[in-house]
Parts: sequence; structure tokens; C-alpha cells
Amino acid sequence: ILGVTPCSALALNMTLARECVCPVVVTRGADQTPVSTRYESRLDPTNVRNYGRLVAELAAAVPDGLVVFFVSYSYMDYVISRWHDMGLLREISSHKLIFIETQVVG
Repeated sequence: ILGVTPCSALALNMTLARECVCPVVVTRGADQTPVSTRYESRLDPTNVRNYGRLVAELAAAVPDGLVVFFVSYSYMDYVISRWHDMGLLREISSHKLIFIETQVVG
């Protein structure tokens, strides 16, 4: 389509010894408080704390990496800031290296 001819191409087969993806549906936090991604519930401190606790517990239990998705960069910034205030980022980083994607501006 672009009129570019690749000068080299290589396809590598990958064999995974175990399942690498485990989707989880979460409806309640460890304290049995309902958790939700509804707009009206996003900023609720209990909701934010429960999601942070979940990520911290998964970070301690999952042998490899985790990917955590947020609905927007602004919401991610809010949650990361709250998790820092709650000490959850320190707990998560004791188990996993944290990489935070930044928004490209410009």
C-alpha cells in the first residue's frame, strides 16, 4: 500500500509452556466492597484502594509481568497518585518493575 519493499523479513515461531493470559472479572474488593469502573464510582477512594490492593496482590503472586489498563491518561494519573499516597505503589514495586506509559504530546 505504501510502496515500501522490506529488505528483510523474519517470522519466529513461539511455543509457550503455559497459559500467559488470565482474564479476571472483579466485582468486590478484598474488603467485600463492590468495585466498579462506572464513571460515578471511579474517584471513590474505596474503589481506588481495592483496585490497588488487587494489583499489589497479583504482583506478589504472578511470576511474570502484569499489564494494567486505565480508561484514560488523566484517570491513570489520578489513580497512580492515590496509590502512591496509600503506599500501594511501593508495595507493587517491591514485586515488579513499574513502567508507566506517558502520553505523547505534540
